[in-house]
Amino acid sequence: PADLAAAGTPINQRTLTDYISYARQNVHPRLSDEASAKLVVEYVEMRRIGASRKTISATPRQLESLIRLAEAHARLHLRPSVDLDDVAEAVRLMRVATQQSATDPLTGTIDMDLIHTGISASAKRKTDELADALLEILRDSNSGSMRIADLTAALLDKAAAVSFNQMREAIDQMKSDGSVKERNGTVSLA
Repeated sequence: PADLAAAGTPINQRTLTDYISYARQNVHPRLSDEASAKLVVEYVEMRRIGASRKTISATPRQLESLIRLAEAHARLHLRPSVDLDDVAEAVRLMRVATQQSATDPLTGTIDMDLIHTGISASAKRKTDELADALLEILRDSNSGSMRIADLTAALLDKAAAVSFNQMREAIDQMKSDGSVKERNGTVSLA
């Protein structure tokens, strides 16, 4: 089947199904020492890249996925052991998948927080900064309490444009950490 595919001839569905079944049942590749070392190097590199941006870019789960991808690639080629080509393809697949699913739209960088929590590290930082600014405004007010509309106006005097959703997220975060209370459209220090 590999010769047919290399020649550009399509493989019929039955042949492909038989090939995959054979590979699943009979081929169980083991990691070579060389492949294991390369997987570790690539995983450490993924972690290093994230550390430079203060985000988690690789977890042990990603290492396990790299191993499974490398083994699957070796199995596809009916090899008894995982070699460096299998590791290279696993790393390439992981990078493409990660890039597509974890690219932070605000920064254009890969951020695993986006996958794990649904919120990018930069969005979290922005919400934290907004919450800090709102708390400062409330502390500077005479009563420690303001209507949301007045709080928004005061914030807009201090900062760049802020969307309603960003404001809402910051207030909700402050409520959940116990620093403010909200009642009837008014936010008060707790």
